[in-house]
Amino acid sequence: KKNRILCIKNSFHGRTLATIFASGSKKMTEGFGPKVDGFDHFEFGNHKSLKKAITNKTAAIMVEPVLGEGGIKVIPDWSLRELRKICNKKKILLILDEVQCGIGRSGKFFAFEHAKVKPDIVPIAKGIGGGFPIGAVLMTKKAASGMTPGTHGSTFGGNPLAMSVGNAVLDQIFKKGFLKNVQKISKYFRSELEKIQKQHSNIIKEVRGVGLLIGLQLHSDQAKFIQKLMDNKLLTIRAGENVIRILPPLTVKKKEINLAIKIIRKVCKEYKV
Repeated sequence: KKNRILCIKNSFHGRTLATIFASGSKKMTEGFGPKVDGFDHFEFGNHKSLKKAITNKTAAIMVEPVLGEGGIKVIPDWSLRELRKICNKKKILLILDEVQCGIGRSGKFFAFEHAKVKPDIVPIAKGIGGGFPIGAVLMTKKAASGMTPGTHGSTFGGNPLAMSVGNAVLDQIFKKGFLKNVQKISKYFRSELEKIQKQHSNIIKEVRGVGLLIGLQLHSDQAKFIQKLMDNKLLTIRAGENVIRILPPLTVKKKEINLAIKIIRKVCKEYKV
């Protein structure tokens, strides 16, 4: 009987009692219990560790194409394609968690489209609601065969207001040129951030991410830097590995990006390591 899911250590798949244990992070699960079994873990980027962790009880591999909470780490296209091959060979499901990186955030509707792979199950949320609470799970017909009536549901699942909001968001994203603009403006933002990184390499170690899901990895704890950005009216959020997470709205204008660049540059100049 296959009933275990293999995940990346220190990833993030939610805060319900089950999904929080998918993270494999002691820090994240501290205070939650009893522990929900069924999750095994491998190190990011270590295919040997992954293959070794697969057993005859492994039902699926679940990863974020871009690790959000884990530090804005992008799984390379070749690696996602390799995961698909491994899943096909072992006859297990590939779950690609697009809750944060999906719905246009990467410059394509789904982040996995960059690698041209087809997952079996795709959880989505965040972007599909444009700020309104909504979540969904997409799956192939074969993967959905076990989802018979009554096996899964929620009190407010599929409520008309949430569905209307989701439809309105999709109308915008599928407008001609919308995703191309996300690609264009994110490319510009990334190039400007890389210039800042070169000028202030003693503060910023690396610029990471894809599309408008961007991470600035600092050499030291990022809390102070985040506060300085906030003092200058730029809101960011922390992620793992001393990373500052920058998530502009997909409708962001170039003048707003320029303002963000100006603030980041100012903070770097004034920042004392």
